[in-house]
Amino acid sequence: MSARGIGSLSLRARLTLWYSLALLLVLALFGAVVVWQQGRIGMRRVDRELDALAATLDNVLRDELTETRDPPAAAVEAARTIAASDHALAILDAGGAVLASDWRGLQVDAAGSVRSAPRVWTASGGSGGWRVHVAPTATRQGTFHLLVAAPLNEMLREQREAEEAMWIGIPIALLLAAAGGLWLASIGLRPITGMARRAEALAPGGIEDLGPTDRGDELGQLARAFNGLVARLRQTLRTQRQFMADASHELRTPVSVIQSTADVILARDRGVSEYRDALATVGAEARRLGRLVDDMLVLARADAGGYPLRREHVYLNEIAADCTRTVDVLARERGVTVSASAAVDVPFVGDESLLRRMILNLLQNAVAHTREGSAVAVEVSPNGRSAYVRVTDQGEGIAAADRARIFDRFVQLDAARGGAGAGLGLPIARWIAEAHGGTLELEESGSEGSTFRIVLPTAD
Repeated sequence: MSARGIGSLSLRARLTLWYSLALLLVLALFGAVVVWQQGRIGMRRVDRELDALAATLDNVLRDELTETRDPPAAAVEAARTIAASDHALAILDAGGAVLASDWRGLQVDAAGSVRSAPRVWTASGGSGGWRVHVAPTATRQGTFHLLVAAPLNEMLREQREAEEAMWIGIPIALLLAAAGGLWLASIGLRPITGMARRAEALAPGGIEDLGPTDRGDELGQLARAFNGLVARLRQTLRTQRQFMADASHELRTPVSVIQSTADVILARDRGVSEYRDALATVGAEARRLGRLVDDMLVLARADAGGYPLRREHVYLNEIAADCTRTVDVLARERGVTVSASAAVDVPFVGDESLLRRMILNLLQNAVAHTREGSAVAVEVSPNGRSAYVRVTDQGEGIAAADRARIFDRFVQLDAARGGAGAGLGLPIARWIAEAHGGTLELEESGSEGSTFRIVLPTAD
């Protein structure tokens, strides 16, 4: 079966197939070892029988030699006494001449076997061959060589029967094991099948998941991981939908103002001052719309991971000083004093435009929410392997219930300043800090004001 064909099978079938193939290899190896080992055991049994027969023949020959001094006669009598129905034997003198024999169909070179004695070998012939033992024995009448042999047809028959048993037993065992493996795989994969059915029935906007599980095995881990994934996906969908709804609302306001102003001013002829005021209104809303679209584009690119950082060597204290000069005009309109302080230069490697935007967003937020006639301060300081940037205002503080959501998009806690921004400044500032490997958090907030702290890791 090709790899494509195997890939089209169900997981249960594939598990059973691979399990069956592995079991087949094991059973085949086991059968080969059993047959081989049985042959070895059978051969050792035959060798033990021949050793016993040779020892008996040696004893009988010695007894016969004590009764007569004629070695050939003693050999003939010993061979006649030990004669066995299925074993061959022969008694040879020192030169290899046969004194007595009962070959039983065995054909061997008697003289040649004497020259290499003691010797054990397997000779061909008959229905299955012979196992032959030749050993010398020394007596008072001289040295004799005792040759005994046993046919191997019985051992080979047992070996064939074992092979036949393997050929029959292995396929049966394999079929039974495959059926059992398929059944066990069905039971083991049944929870996954149930999880798949429940997952297909999940609604994207619902609150259901695969349900709680108390399993401690891999399936329990899979269910918990899937539930977590579903929760994150739904949270992402809710965030995306809320983002689209808030973005549509925020975009509708400046567009409506521009459209209404144009309709009113074009309804009839008006003076130069009225046209100038209308164009000023349209320009202000257009700039607000441009800032909103730019902020949304930054966040969209950040979410997609497509906003590359152009890192370069900068000084955070110089960037902070430039940002205070930028917001100074806005601050003077409310009578707010903006100051920057740094005991030493604080070098950093990062995207200068994004770092400037991060600090500028915090300063604009602080100026917008501090009390009129108060002060806003930005402090830059090194702290070990990090650089701290703190922006402090003297506003009314942030309620404890709102501190967890001030970094959410389109969140505006002060409804009276709803036209001043879209609630994207702090989310963008936090993303910039995190893009540089740092953090942005509300360090403290109370009736005397709030402090936002940026922590950026510096190079070693």
